[in-house]
Amino acid sequence: MFSISMLRKGRQTLQIMSLLLLVAGCSGTRTFNEYARAGDTVAIAAGWKENFSRDRLTVYITPSDGSPDIVLGPDDPSIRAVVNFYPDPLSSIVVSQRTGQDVTPYAQGYGDLINSNFTNGEDDWFQTVVFLDLPASLPTGSTNIYIEDANAVFAQSTLEIISGVGTPNTFSAESAGPLTRNHLAAMERASYFKISFSGSTVPYAIEIDLSHDPDKDNGGVGKAYAVNPISGVKNVSWTDDGASMRVILTPSASAPLASLSDFRFYVAGGIQNLLQGSVTAYDINGDVVPGIVMSLEANNITLTTAN
Repeated sequence: MFSISMLRKGRQTLQIMSLLLLVAGCSGTRTFNEYARAGDTVAIAAGWKENFSRDRLTVYITPSDGSPDIVLGPDDPSIRAVVNFYPDPLSSIVVSQRTGQDVTPYAQGYGDLINSNFTNGEDDWFQTVVFLDLPASLPTGSTNIYIEDANAVFAQSTLEIISGVGTPNTFSAESAGPLTRNHLAAMERASYFKISFSGSTVPYAIEIDLSHDPDKDNGGVGKAYAVNPISGVKNVSWTDDGASMRVILTPSASAPLASLSDFRFYVAGGIQNLLQGSVTAYDINGDVVPGIVMSLEANNITLTTAN
């Protein structure tokens, strides 16, 4: 699906690792690094994956000698972490795509490629990376790695196993020593609700009311937290009284948003039973825009962690 040739403008090949990290990971791409010893830790760029979670992943490793696949089930200790990496909001590719100009050569075009080929028009860019400890029994040669989420989302990668005895990466941090599994899990996505919108007209602003079970300050569990994935595009203003939530979405600039997908946001914090209330959309003059429909999708991730 993805190849370097797609990033050529007929004159220049993109050589910026951050963009490769952002958009690589479709079928047939390679791990970082491309070569490893059996037993080493590798990073697999899985592409833009909204539904990749360690507790739902199954990894199939096909050895070069044709022996049966090695299968790692959900939450296997060898699946070290599933982390999303975001581009620097001040990077040329982000600034160029947001402002409609080439801050550096071809940067806007590269941003347009991400939107059109990898994120289905979403401005919420990230690269999902799976850190994996390779089995120590792998023979040398070309090895295929296929990763599938329980939601039927997949990524595929290849690498070359070279001779030698590998060791898992400890991800040592300065002054902290090796990172435990809990440290790595803390960088993964927590459970959340995704709120998105559809309709025939892109409004200027949207106001919604939500309700949920009482939070931890009111005899229940969790604490509501609204997350704006693309703060450079819109503002998310919100309040929560422990059982109900009001959210107001407005552009971060004076111009209206370009797409209803840009209004998407998340509610996290472990609250339970989030339910939709009223939805009211407005145009730039404050008049009501009819026909805006809200969708609420729960992505309940339960990570099993251990030191």
